[in-house]
Amino acid sequence: MKKLFTAFLLISFAWSCNEATKDVPKEEKQELSETGMTIVNGVERSELALLMRKMYDEMKLVKDSINQGYEVKTDFYEEFKRIQTAHATEPEKIDDTYQAMAGAFLDNYSLFEQTAENQTEAFNIMLQNCLVCHQQKCPGPVKAINKLKIQP
Repeated sequence: MKKLFTAFLLISFAWSCNEATKDVPKEEKQELSETGMTIVNGVERSELALLMRKMYDEMKLVKDSINQGYEVKTDFYEEFKRIQTAHATEPEKIDDTYQAMAGAFLDNYSLFEQTAENQTEAFNIMLQNCLVCHQQKCPGPVKAINKLKIQP
């Protein structure tokens, strides 16, 4: 049984490495436009919008893992701190208020990364920072962020 499991892991690893190296279809490729925006599938996206989408995707995986009873260890702080410097779709919204809220998010995200106990509470506090900022600056993702909350 142990050999079968090991073989399965090796085959899975080899398959995932092979899948990761395949060429991305042209329509999914990203290009940098003259305005500093990235074109994804023909649509311009700012560096900040792409980063926040990645943050959402990662936090969705974290939520699912916590809900399944796993203790989660993340290490996205260095990447996530780019929310303070990434090029925004509407640069005029990146003001002192935004920077203060981004700093609060990063502080709470850092606490979440360090928390082994009550990760649900730490996760929801971190998400609350996202909600407060989005309610004031860019309300579009509020509904999606609310769905990330973990029910205690």
